[in-house]
Order: sequence, then structure tokens, then C-alpha cells
Amino acid sequence: MKPPKIPFLLLSFRSMERIGRRWQGVGKTIVALQPSLRTTMTKLGYPFSAETYAVGSLASSFLYGLIFFLIMALVLMVKGDSEDPIRIALGASLGMWMVLLLLHLIYPGILIKKVAAMENKDLLFALREIIMDVDSGVPLFDSMKNVATSDYRQVSASFEAVIREVETGNSEVEALKHLAIRSESEFMKRTIWQMVNALESGASMKNALSGIADALEAASYREIKNYSANLNFLLLMYMLVAAVAPSLGVTFMVLLSAFGGLGVDLVSVGFLVGGSAILQVIMIGYMSSTRPELFGG
Repeated sequence: MKPPKIPFLLLSFRSMERIGRRWQGVGKTIVALQPSLRTTMTKLGYPFSAETYAVGSLASSFLYGLIFFLIMALVLMVKGDSEDPIRIALGASLGMWMVLLLLHLIYPGILIKKVAAMENKDLLFALREIIMDVDSGVPLFDSMKNVATSDYRQVSASFEAVIREVETGNSEVEALKHLAIRSESEFMKRTIWQMVNALESGASMKNALSGIADALEAASYREIKNYSANLNFLLLMYMLVAAVAPSLGVTFMVLLSAFGGLGVDLVSVGFLVGGSAILQVIMIGYMSSTRPELFGG
């Protein structure tokens, strides 16, 4: 299974390995502060250790901070408003370095959740195919091979790893157990353990998987229903931010300027419109990120 790409990382995997070998002590110190990083990197299947990734994250975030420092120092020196532009730019870039280092370190955990969501997204259809194959008399190994070669994206990649492990000499039960341990998807774990129990006890594989498929389908529709209910409130808030707040805000500012002597200039209107635009982007991003990734792209 090919590990997912890590956004915002400025270094290649080869460069990270080269730097990580030289700074193993620093990597161990960072990983000690976040022990879950080691387990996360193993589950994602990256070809390097958590210590190597920690050192690479430190170097990548430092490069971001250096670029930010150069840009901010140049801007402050050109404007000439600050007495000590170098010190201000240095303090801001150090803060940027720390924030981006934290983002680099927590992003593998975000990727784990995304992989689990992708597994849930296509698992129902893969389960239906396995159930139909097994019910037709196809051996479980051949059924898993069909899923691995089909277009079920993350589910196909997960079963492809099982097929490779079995073909190298491991048993189906052991390979499936390894997949259950690696997976972060609740329904994938339940599916795999049901398959393991059916193989070990000799029970009907169709009956074992049918209950999981029905529970996954019910959970998917429940998730869509909850999202639809929340979306009504989010759309109302979006209309308030996008349409009501700018128009009423400008009207309120004009009234204040008439009765209170406060002036309405282009800067204040720009701040109002800019703040409204930023809130709109945040709300659209939130609605997009919480959308159930089911039955499609």
C-alpha cells in the first residue's frame, strides 16, 4: 500500500532520511514529546522512522520560518515604519516556525483519519462484492483478490496488502489480523475480525459479513441525515455573514458617523468586507470538511 503524501513538507523522503541519520538524537527527543507519532507513521506505511520524520519536520518548518523572516524583514525595511524591523521579523518568524512544526507533527494523525474515512467510503460496496462472491462459491482468498484488483481505492489497497502477505507464505488469518491492527476505521476493523472469527470457527462467511454491511449502510444514512440537519443552520449563519452583516454593518457605521461624529472611511469598510469574506471562507471550508464522504467523490 502506497503511503499518502504529506502536504506542506518541503523535503523529499530521501532528504529526510539523510538528515535523520545525522540528527537521530534530536528526532528521539521530539518523538518523546509525542509518542503516538511512532505508531501513526508505522500504520501509514512510510519507509522511514518517526525520528526521521520528526527531524525532517523540524528542518521543513525552519525553512518556512526562514522564508517568512526574509519576506517580512524586507517589507518592514521598505516601509520604514518600524525602528527594529529585524527583531520584529525574527520574533514573528520564530512563532511561524513553532506553529508549522506543530502542524507537521500532527498532520500524520490527520492523514490516519482521512484514510479511515476513505476506507468507510468504499467498504460497503467491497463488502457486497465479497458477500456475493462467497455466496456463489468463490473462495475467500479469490474474493479478496477481486476486491484488491477493483477500484475501491483505499479498501482495494488494504486488501492488496493482505494478498501480498498471503502470497509470501503467511496464512489468511494472520494477514487479516495484521490488517485489522493497522486500520483506523471502526467498520473495517469489525469486518476483518468477523472474517477472522468465521475462518477460525468455520461459520458462514456470508452471515458474518451481512450484519456488518447492514450496520455500515445504516450508519452511512444516519451520517447523511445528521449532516443535512446541521447544514440548514450553517446555511442560515452563512447568509447572515455574507449578506446581512456587510449591509447592516455599513448602515450602522453611517448612523454612528451621523450621530457620534465617527467617520466612515475606506479602511473601515475594507475591514468589514474583508472580515466577512474571511468568515465566509472559514464556513465554506467547515461545511466541506464535515461533509460525509460517502457514495461518491
